[in-house]
Amino acid sequence: MMSAVTIFLLPLLGAVYVIGILYFYRGLFRLRLRQDTQLRSVCVVVPARNEEHRIGPCIRSLMAQDYPKELLSIIIIDDQSTDRTSEVVEALAPESPFPITLLRSDVDSPISSPKLRAMSMGISRSASELIATTDADCTVHPRWVRSLNSCFDERTGVVTGVTVFDKPEHQNRFFFGIQHLDFLSYTAIAAAAIGNGSALVSLGSNMAFRTTAFQESGGLGPLAHINTGDDSLLSQRIVATGRWKMQFASMPEAIVHTAPALTLKEALHQRMRWVGQTAYYPPVMMVFMVCTFIMYLLLLVLLPASIVTGGLIPVAVFGAKAGVDYLVMRKFSHIMGIRYILQYFIPTALLHIPLILLSTFGGYFFSFEWKERSLARENR
Repeated sequence: MMSAVTIFLLPLLGAVYVIGILYFYRGLFRLRLRQDTQLRSVCVVVPARNEEHRIGPCIRSLMAQDYPKELLSIIIIDDQSTDRTSEVVEALAPESPFPITLLRSDVDSPISSPKLRAMSMGISRSASELIATTDADCTVHPRWVRSLNSCFDERTGVVTGVTVFDKPEHQNRFFFGIQHLDFLSYTAIAAAAIGNGSALVSLGSNMAFRTTAFQESGGLGPLAHINTGDDSLLSQRIVATGRWKMQFASMPEAIVHTAPALTLKEALHQRMRWVGQTAYYPPVMMVFMVCTFIMYLLLLVLLPASIVTGGLIPVAVFGAKAGVDYLVMRKFSHIMGIRYILQYFIPTALLHIPLILLSTFGGYFFSFEWKERSLARENR
């Protein structure tokens, strides 16, 4: 039985994986950045929970935006913080050249997902043509808003870009690098899907969408029961209307900076939260992900034994997987000018399979901790 799995099933799953990743690889070559010079009104919406130590740099980076004062506004939603987050916002707001509105998330809202409740409140208060979103622990380039705005033409409904990690001073270099490369792999798939003319992944830390496209897609209402992946699923819904396309902001000024997870537990729970959204992906992508999960599970079992016994098939499948993964990350890192990240490819490739298996199993069947809350994939 095991030999049949090794000889037939594992190579078949490996072939599905390689073909799928090469399809994404093709998408990276098809990325076309179409920039528009029209300046539109933009509202930056930032949900914040217990971010008193990091929201200050975030707000200052937004206050430094190179954008007309009459066209930019900022809404901060305090998501029931138990620290001084609101006080920091209130202290900085008078210094801002742009209007800053502080809201407090409504616990009586019919939306049960905490983040969606905060986001919905912020979006509902905006009267701008574009909504841009980032996180309270992020900082942005002075031309970030201008860069996202330039990606919108008459057919663009949603834009996403890159978020990179800044290494904490005392964090282990390899722990940082593995997290960073793994995180960037999600963005590489986002960019590749856009290059292929579809929407798959979007980062709420670096995202913008038309208010009209948001409304036409049904807004956040259909996602109200989900605690994860609202940014990606919203992008998919906007493109699925058939009226709007998605663009990828690949210019350096559109890059957003944030901090990585500080502990292994925090990193695992973060990935459990990301994995939860995949349950709502399109059927073709779900088939690909199920095949990938089974392949990873077989490799976890068969690869160590094959190294000892000299078995070639598991080693060959792993080699093919690592090879196409490297092609994608090399191309993406070249596009974004972050080729230094490839130095972490080998340790990341070795740990990627157990990390994905753990986070997938945990994200589907267990709760995860996020912002000092215990949440499940869905509110039941």
